[in-house]
Amino acid sequence: MSLMTREDVLRELELLPVWQLKNPLPSIQHVSVLSPTSEASIEPALLLSPQFEPVIEPVIEPAPLDIQNVEEVAVVATPTESFRLLINDDKTAAFVLDSAIESNDAQDIETLLSNMLKAINMHCSIDIPNATIDTLNEHVVKLVIVMGESAANSLLGQLQAIDDWRGAQSSSPIFYQNLPVMITYHPAFLLNNTAYKAKAWVDLCTAKRILQNL
Repeated sequence: MSLMTREDVLRELELLPVWQLKNPLPSIQHVSVLSPTSEASIEPALLLSPQFEPVIEPVIEPAPLDIQNVEEVAVVATPTESFRLLINDDKTAAFVLDSAIESNDAQDIETLLSNMLKAINMHCSIDIPNATIDTLNEHVVKLVIVMGESAANSLLGQLQAIDDWRGAQSSSPIFYQNLPVMITYHPAFLLNNTAYKAKAWVDLCTAKRILQNL
């Protein structure tokens, strides 16, 4: 079986044509930990089904945030639930997901997850179904990408809806033990709520950019 190219992956997800930034990113004068890409700055075609055409209002993109001058969101990591842990090949990124979801669409969920990772050129060689905080702490990574509300609440020790987490991180970086955290939707949610794929793509692009700047 031939390997899928990135274009094949995006076509499989019905993502073509690929989004492009309307304006080039400014040159980086300092290390920016979390400067979320404005959803209005991306062409609304990627990660969308052909039938969905969102109305995107202009958004003023916030100035880059400096890790040295931003206070961490106060969280206490005292999770009681396990989660799924994926580590990418070069061990720079950890993906924390809600634990195994009982669903008739389990295979479709795995396929979507795989395609999401391929879309940002990520491959995970470590997959631990029932990980804990101690398991995560055993791996030295630079960024934690959390997929799903339960996983975010478990890792960060607070009970919030997924959209509340995303809203919080858009205004101030979230950290877990000095590691920047990017929170986005679980593939199972996206499978049944395709309109949110655009937001998930923004999150993944932002995570990729954070990782490149660390």
